[in-house]
Amino acid sequence: MAVKLIFFFDSEDYETPAADDAEKWWAQTMTKHGITVCINVVGELARALCQRGRQDVIAAMARHDIAYHSDMHSAYPTWAEYLDTLSWDEGVARVLHDEGKGIADVQETFGQRPRVWCKPGSSWGPQVAHAMVQMDVPVFCDAPFEISPGHPLWYDNCLFLTYHHHFDGYFEVPHSGRLEKMKQDFLALCDKHDGRYLAMFTHPCRLFTAQWSDTFSGGKNPPREQWKPCPLRPEQEIHELQKDFDQFLGWVVQQPQVELTTHRALLKEWQQPAVPWLNQDEVRQVCARAVEFNYQSYKSNYLSPAEQFSVIVQAIANGKEGQQAPLSARRLLGPTVSPSQQVATGKVSWREFINAARWADDFCLRTRSVPAVIPLGDTAVGPNAFMQAAARVLNQQEIPSTVDVEPVSEYPAITQRHDFVRQRFKNSWSELSPDFEGLNVLEMIRLQAWTVKPAVTTR
Repeated sequence: MAVKLIFFFDSEDYETPAADDAEKWWAQTMTKHGITVCINVVGELARALCQRGRQDVIAAMARHDIAYHSDMHSAYPTWAEYLDTLSWDEGVARVLHDEGKGIADVQETFGQRPRVWCKPGSSWGPQVAHAMVQMDVPVFCDAPFEISPGHPLWYDNCLFLTYHHHFDGYFEVPHSGRLEKMKQDFLALCDKHDGRYLAMFTHPCRLFTAQWSDTFSGGKNPPREQWKPCPLRPEQEIHELQKDFDQFLGWVVQQPQVELTTHRALLKEWQQPAVPWLNQDEVRQVCARAVEFNYQSYKSNYLSPAEQFSVIVQAIANGKEGQQAPLSARRLLGPTVSPSQQVATGKVSWREFINAARWADDFCLRTRSVPAVIPLGDTAVGPNAFMQAAARVLNQQEIPSTVDVEPVSEYPAITQRHDFVRQRFKNSWSELSPDFEGLNVLEMIRLQAWTVKPAVTTR
């Protein structure tokens, strides 16, 4: 099997005019080797290239697939910093407003509508993923999660694929051994990613710049007149890096186990199918596995926890008279506020339970999200507690007169996986304010795990 290799550029240095030529070198070198690279462009860089009259750089970059890397990248406040202070709806609205402008500027500059986005540093939030899908930019190319190395997943109905390797780690490796080390490391990754994707990136500016800009470090936000270019590498060092990277690319394209591809091909291959409709027997199968509180297989695809919730709640809401009708697995968001941890004590009547299901079903239709709190008799419960009780009822032969609701976790099982557990903002990126923890954003990340499921190829 082949490794599906995608090259990515994170093009973000709008302060250093000399870095424009690094962007040009990388784009032209990729073209020389017959490689189409995905270039994640910051909105402010697109505007800066226009202001500096660098049509030559723009033309070289425009031969490739242009993607999006936020409007202002490191400038305070970054995505996570402002999302942490806003409600879900407020956060989505701000992303749509701010990033819609940046996407438009990138599209106007390069003549391409971005279909892929990339986060600045470690700063992101599920509100960004949801907003990007609304703006028809449905692929997150340096996502913090994927199902397994090189296998994408769906999260907030956005396709997530992680970065796996980079050129940047070789900048400080001595020229004498750099090329061979790059080859050896790459071949080892090919073995690990056999039959799957391998995403390799670089920051083109760092080919020329000796260090990162500190203009916005630690949450600083100086006026534009105080922005300053980065110091540059010595010319000999730049020449040696160019020679090694050029030779590496020439070697990569000759490797028989490597299949070059692009993010646009990725999106085409991993499109979501139409929303599935489940019959009565299929609903029962979903109920039997709902206790796992994770994505579950369905025919040749998967259902996220949110999709399972939609089907199970509809089945209860329809009552006896509607249980023969097929039900659609709506693609809902997860809860957008922290779920209720309460549970009903003792038993609730079937009538109270079915009324709660109808309330929840209506909530799903109106908001396209899973409710965080479901009124149930004289109390309220979280959505998973309700779903588990409903699944037990639907697996019974007879409709009961009363229903038991038991305490359960309201966070899907995948949130216990190491990559979810290690999510953090504090001390994760030098541009964030030192005391920023982003606890609200971290909670939203966990809650939108209700939407996670593996992507399935359409080929």
